[in-house]
Amino acid sequence: MRRVLMTVCALGLAVGVAAQSKLSDPASANEKAPATYKAKFDTSKGAFVITVHRDWAPRGADRFYNLVKNGFYDDVRFFRVIDGFMAQIGMNGNPEIQSTWDRSKLQDDPVQRSSSRPKTGPERPLPPSSSTLLRLPD
Repeated sequence: MRRVLMTVCALGLAVGVAAQSKLSDPASANEKAPATYKAKFDTSKGAFVITVHRDWAPRGADRFYNLVKNGFYDDVRFFRVIDGFMAQIGMNGNPEIQSTWDRSKLQDDPVQRSSSRPKTGPERPLPPSSSTLLRLPD
């Protein structure tokens, strides 16, 4: 993963010293996400965009918004890819930042809707200790 970019309406987001301090203190990365936003992932295999609907999972959408906005996923690689099933990302390259976020657990959102995409394997629920990991279906 080379760099994750987020587009939120026409808002330009600057990542700098303030963003790094928010990554060091998860409690300060608490901005409410827009109702709908997009995160663009530029990878060595091409780009893709995730559209996030806050009403589907408010806690997860807010966490993801703040992580992307503050550069958590910049220069982060997919660490698990299972062809025909999924790819996983979400471990920051800085061990101190990753450790800090590992301790900042997120209570799961109640299920509002399921994925409409067909699955190639059984769906396993995430543990109630979610932090920064994303599992993207194939």
